[in-house]
Amino acid sequence: MNVAFVADPLESLDASIDTTVGLMHAAQDRGAEVLVTEVGLLEAVNGRARALARRVRLAPSAHSDGHKWTVQDPWFSATEPRHVWLDDMAAVFVRTEPPVDATYTTATLILDLVDPARTALVNDPRGIRACSEHLLPLRFPDLIPPTVVTADPRTIRAFLAEHGAAVVKPVDGFSGRGVLRLDRHDPNLASLLEITTAGGNAAVVVQRYLREVGAGNKRVFVIAGEPVGAVYRYPAAGDFRIGNPAAEAPITVRDKEICARLAPTLLRNGIHLAGLDVIGPHLIEVNVTSVGALRKADALLGWTLCADLIDTVLEPDHQRRSA
Repeated sequence: MNVAFVADPLESLDASIDTTVGLMHAAQDRGAEVLVTEVGLLEAVNGRARALARRVRLAPSAHSDGHKWTVQDPWFSATEPRHVWLDDMAAVFVRTEPPVDATYTTATLILDLVDPARTALVNDPRGIRACSEHLLPLRFPDLIPPTVVTADPRTIRAFLAEHGAAVVKPVDGFSGRGVLRLDRHDPNLASLLEITTAGGNAAVVVQRYLREVGAGNKRVFVIAGEPVGAVYRYPAAGDFRIGNPAAEAPITVRDKEICARLAPTLLRNGIHLAGLDVIGPHLIEVNVTSVGALRKADALLGWTLCADLIDTVLEPDHQRRSA
């Protein structure tokens, strides 16, 4: 059984925390051969998706303190790259970090050639294109805080006049990059608006600043439409943005309501794994590309989220192929 991962360069991954590495370990532990490629190494040949991939063998890792794993150096060995047909895989995990730019989008269009009835796609490339992580929540206005998406600094100023403080982030941002807190009394406001909107030419997401963030930003892990666990993440000292998982979080009635509302959309678009970011009662983001923090949560809390995800993907496939 072969499992392929479309990921960022292996050498760039932090094996002590990276969820992609955790999923590779779980696949390897279940007897799968792990192959790794990158978005720029995908090809369409006579209507089939092909990749230049390396067969990877991972060294053992062990639980460490906190949210990290102890890993060996080097943490993997790999063969020379060779061409493989992606529809020969039991599963293809799309694990490349955003932004979903032209290169990323082209890769997803090539992956569209893989038949999901034959090869599991996590997540489905069509769903990755359709479900913008920052804009999908706009379809559920009663679940999110007051929000505008605009390139017009005047609209942002009017929003700040109403709400006092706001968080602004790029539409295609990720991992907290480019996220700023705006205050209507900030003497740097004009410059910040000019920078974030590229002089009024780039739309940004602007949301009311939620003071509930001090009690933690919750990451709810959703597999096949169902919440399977949640962790709290807190702002780091001197930084209002969110840090690493720090504690188990309860899945509340409100969290279940949010998941139930989103589940039909996620399932319809082939989003098998999602990470919902929730502050207080509000949905903030719906992570669907390279959903992270699973490996961190496994280390911190002794969970098996990475293994559980692999099982939900491979076991039905294994049963179907053996029938």
